[in-house]
Amino acid sequence: MKPGTLAVLAIGLAAASLCVRLGFWQVSRWHEKQARNVALSSALAAEPLEVAQPLPGMPTVEDRRIEVFGAFDESRQVLLSGRGQAELPGVEVVTPLVLPGDSLAVLVNRGWLYAPDAVHARPQDFRERSPRAVRGIARAMGRRGAGLPYFALERDTTHALWSARSLDPDTLAVRFPYALAPWFLLELPGKGVPEKPLRSPPRPLDETMNLSYSIQWFVIAAILLVSSVALAWSKRRVRPPRRVRPPLEPLG
Repeated sequence: MKPGTLAVLAIGLAAASLCVRLGFWQVSRWHEKQARNVALSSALAAEPLEVAQPLPGMPTVEDRRIEVFGAFDESRQVLLSGRGQAELPGVEVVTPLVLPGDSLAVLVNRGWLYAPDAVHARPQDFRERSPRAVRGIARAMGRRGAGLPYFALERDTTHALWSARSLDPDTLAVRFPYALAPWFLLELPGKGVPEKPLRSPPRPLDETMNLSYSIQWFVIAAILLVSSVALAWSKRRVRPPRRVRPPLEPLG
């Protein structure tokens, strides 16, 4: 087999192998999302786990339905910007729930508010009844030390309101006079929960996207493999054209 033919086959096989690996990676992501969606369905259907001080760590409560009792500190709140809802711009309101003893708090995502610029809103117009029990799904905060910027939207002697893209433990710690739990609570709708901010159950992860991507990668791999073999075979069968001698001119 000629070197050119071997090169065509080698390149085609390498490209097809890469596509196959990407396809299996998407399959593994699909299975991961399936497992997380099953866990989420189970958590929403289960009875809430009541927690108190000392609070359990993240591995114990992550993605579980839990219940915490405390009083909301509405003098210090964070608005998570750029949170759309039904194609409308908005923010999500995060308020600390101070546990008995006033030395520890759990951040609670109280839900969505409409904001025309997806940044500014007035959560102080929707005050909470407290103290009370808050039920929700425990979620991990952002990566420590991410250094995410926090912008002060309003700040006076009675109220502080910050804007951020996500919750960073290190950046938050310096803004509150009490310790914060290493996880936050995504409050669920239910009896006695106000309509605004709008609480919504967490949406399941999209599984079809990864399945679709995996099929596409496998199809591309098959096309590359068939095309490279066909091209190599065609190069093998092509023969150089026969040289035709010109007619001899007559002498004399």
